[in-house]
Amino acid sequence: MMAGCLGITAFTIVTGAGDDGLDNWRNAISTNDFKKTLVSVKSLQEDWPAVHSVKHKENKDEAKALVQTGYRNMARTFWQGLESYEKVLQEMSPEAFCEAADALLDVRNRFLKHPSYVNYFLIDSINRVIYINLGERLAMVGDVPTCYDRLVERLAEFRCDLSTIGNLVSVEYGSDRFSMATIEEMPFEKKLDAIGVAIGQDMSFLFLPQDIHNMYGLRILEKCSLTALSRRLALSDHCIGASLPALLSFRRKTMVFTATDSFPQIRAVLGDEVWLPPTLLPGRHRAVIEASDFLTAIRSEHWREKLCFSESPAFFAKGLVEQLEREEAEREAKREASQK
Repeated sequence: MMAGCLGITAFTIVTGAGDDGLDNWRNAISTNDFKKTLVSVKSLQEDWPAVHSVKHKENKDEAKALVQTGYRNMARTFWQGLESYEKVLQEMSPEAFCEAADALLDVRNRFLKHPSYVNYFLIDSINRVIYINLGERLAMVGDVPTCYDRLVERLAEFRCDLSTIGNLVSVEYGSDRFSMATIEEMPFEKKLDAIGVAIGQDMSFLFLPQDIHNMYGLRILEKCSLTALSRRLALSDHCIGASLPALLSFRRKTMVFTATDSFPQIRAVLGDEVWLPPTLLPGRHRAVIEASDFLTAIRSEHWREKLCFSESPAFFAKGLVEQLEREEAEREAKREASQK
């Protein structure tokens, strides 16, 4: 398994292979045929480097900043292509969908090689496209193709834990401001609070970030929003590590599945004593609860908003984003003033 707790050395700043590397990635990604993009990206010899936020200290070096800006622009292009491709995935046969998802996961592995702020944004975007579409397919009446089992396993080859987030904060802000090594022996809650304080909130950053609006659209790419990115990673990890496997287990074990199955039917199949591995979300997780809640979420009108492609989800009250933007600007101004 590709552990989420990648050491801080894995976050070594990599600026890329120079202009040639950037040009090759640009040629691979800048196409109207996203399926061709996936093939081209998989075959590129140059690594996709660690790509940092717009606020990273590397931006103070003009030459490095230009390279980083180039890769951030390519990240935007890839994300936009992924958004369009997701609509195509919905119409695919099970076999074609599994093949396409495998290709996306191959590209995810390219981004995972050098973990960083922008790379995690792209990784999470790929994860969401796959598990949201796969969840919808598992909620359909009919046979469950065996390739779905392989996709659930491949998705879980990368898991996000607290060290993943802590190391990311350290690279974005600098080890002089925060180092995961200094809190490794702390209990989970104290680690969580220490990371939250380092990024300007408290342990609640993982459950209710102050800038929750930044989870949507391209705001994470356009800003440095570690709280919103961490929340996305934590929610996706829970779906990948708990909710999706639980629903797949129910579908595999039930003799008959109907469009109205809910908690009673799931409980009759899975029982009450099947527990799932821990995730970043609090508490112990029972398979019956996870499968039932996941199935309910899939059937809800807001399910597809979890893709986070929309700039402003329907459940946001009118004017909420503008208010959150103002509050964010005020916090940023205070933070900059305190650092002078």
